[in-house]
Amino acid sequence: MEQALDRARSRAEAIGAELWGGVQDGRIAFHAIADARYADELAWVVRLLAGEPEAIGAGGAIAREHARLDQLAETPRGRLVLEMEGRVLGGGGGALPVPAVDDVRDMWRRSHARDRLRILVLGDLPLHWVFSDLSRIGAPPGPPAGAPFMPPPRTLSFPESPLYTWSAAAFSLGPAHDPAVLAAAAALRVGLVRSEMPNAAVNMVEGPNDRSGWLGITVRAARRRDADAAMASALALMTEEGLDAWWTMGAATARSDFMAAASTPAGWLALSDRYHAPGGGTNARTALERLTTLRRQDLAPVLEQFQATLFRPGIDR
Repeated sequence: MEQALDRARSRAEAIGAELWGGVQDGRIAFHAIADARYADELAWVVRLLAGEPEAIGAGGAIAREHARLDQLAETPRGRLVLEMEGRVLGGGGGALPVPAVDDVRDMWRRSHARDRLRILVLGDLPLHWVFSDLSRIGAPPGPPAGAPFMPPPRTLSFPESPLYTWSAAAFSLGPAHDPAVLAAAAALRVGLVRSEMPNAAVNMVEGPNDRSGWLGITVRAARRRDADAAMASALALMTEEGLDAWWTMGAATARSDFMAAASTPAGWLALSDRYHAPGGGTNARTALERLTTLRRQDLAPVLEQFQATLFRPGIDR
């Protein structure tokens, strides 16, 4: 994905196109947005995004991933991100896999097969252009995708912090596109900002960018008892009493964020992709309606997911 963005970026900049790439609900997603008069050039950008990884480029991307892991391991917040990534991948947070070049190519042949690609065109473009310019991107159809390849883990060392005591917690609230999860996550953010937690710095950490709904909390304090007290207060926001206090404001914040995203072409494209329907449409409007009519009891599954997935990694070691 990173190599694809690098490969397409210069061509996109030439026409003023906006690029984005990420992982959503286990799917690789790219967005390319430009003026309609550059439709042919934009199709070229899309083909570059979906093209086969090159050996040199893939090697560079792998080296950057090694550097990213090393950099994350240098801070407690980064170590919590590694822990959450490890949970999503099914391993430990201190041992994340980094693929080889051949692994990247094998993954591309499976994930970018033409019979598995989905292209969403948002704009006033003739249908014949869509078929002629975009019909042959990706890899030729292949066998059904099997289990994802999991290379050997790479062990990271975590340095100690001599000045502060750190505490952390990580958990999943459920699929990140679920309106109830959006409201609960927003309620947690609001509660963390407005709750009084003296002698400690409390921060919320976003989990892996795969829409799995993982979130984390880090607490930094000079004394262990202050860190423990602040963490207890933060986790109390994800109890029945905590949600009773903040869920209304959280739902309103989630609705506001949703509407802000829908007000731009890039935001609407992201929402359409996040809430894609099997028939090729989008359930984004349905999600907004659910946010508007959300009730307190709708958040019960979110609390159950929180309690089932909560874990306390040691990030200060």
